[in-house]
Amino acid sequence: MTITYFILKHCRYAISFFTKKNPDHDLIVEKFFHTEEYIRDKGWINFFRSYLCALTSNLLPAKYEADVGITVIIKNEAPYIKEWIEFHKLVGVEKFFIYDNDSTDNIKEVLQPYINSKEVIYTPAPGKCRQMPVYEDSIRKNRHKVRYMAIIDADEFILPLKHKTIMEFINYLEKKIGRKVDSLGINWLIHGFNGHFTKPDGLVCENFKKCDKNSTEYNEQIKTIANPRSVVGVNHPHFFVHTFGATFVNSDGKNIANWRTEPTFKGILIHHYWTKSFEEYQARINKGKADGNTPVELEYSPDYLSVDNDNSMDEYIKILKEKLQT
Repeated sequence: MTITYFILKHCRYAISFFTKKNPDHDLIVEKFFHTEEYIRDKGWINFFRSYLCALTSNLLPAKYEADVGITVIIKNEAPYIKEWIEFHKLVGVEKFFIYDNDSTDNIKEVLQPYINSKEVIYTPAPGKCRQMPVYEDSIRKNRHKVRYMAIIDADEFILPLKHKTIMEFINYLEKKIGRKVDSLGINWLIHGFNGHFTKPDGLVCENFKKCDKNSTEYNEQIKTIANPRSVVGVNHPHFFVHTFGATFVNSDGKNIANWRTEPTFKGILIHHYWTKSFEEYQARINKGKADGNTPVELEYSPDYLSVDNDNSMDEYIKILKEKLQT
């Protein structure tokens, strides 16, 4: 038994004992489990350094450049990235921290107008297994530049359903639950092939409207919008280690402590265009994943994750086409 294991084991027992009458006992214990994983991975010194940095960040005055920013790591997303950026600008995202993982499709040239306007902060991120290091780098460097930071992928579109912007939804949620939201977990709504074997012309949000609203395996998963000053570290792409006492809720305002939660699509959701066409999915498999894991290989089925119609992106299609033509 290592010293780290011994200390963490007894910390877990103590936390469980002293919170056993707390109605959020299970959530508190589960959150500590994620902290344990981070400590085992990074070590005590890195944990305490990161924790102290997060605590200090919350005490310092901040002059934000934007209410909402997004961090993303990309590889060969040139055909899609402008639609993704322009859509998120429509829902209130003002800063994009884009890390380029060895793209070979002139992605920087596509991004150059956004770089010039300072909407995009472009950073090369060569090498393998770069996802978690990139996320931690962005949190550390940009925690005072944005009020909230979403960490998502370039095939994920955050859509507030009853509010114009993401920030408006967060403000609404804080009033609803009566306290500050440090992190918001938003469920996926998963989209599949939509009958497309080859890449169709047009927008992603136009061509892949069909989804699977009952796919528990995927839709239970969340991605996170966080107050970056409360984030200690990142050892999972969906769920982060926060300072103790930070509020982590789903889009209904219920406390959560994991990267999987019962799907809720009432106020805000993430359209996850996971496969696009079959040919495009095969290309993604060939280029590999930013986290170093092996991509899932799929057989083509036109109805795969494509059984339910969803028109919630329709109001954006016309304006996106106009913006992409200019």
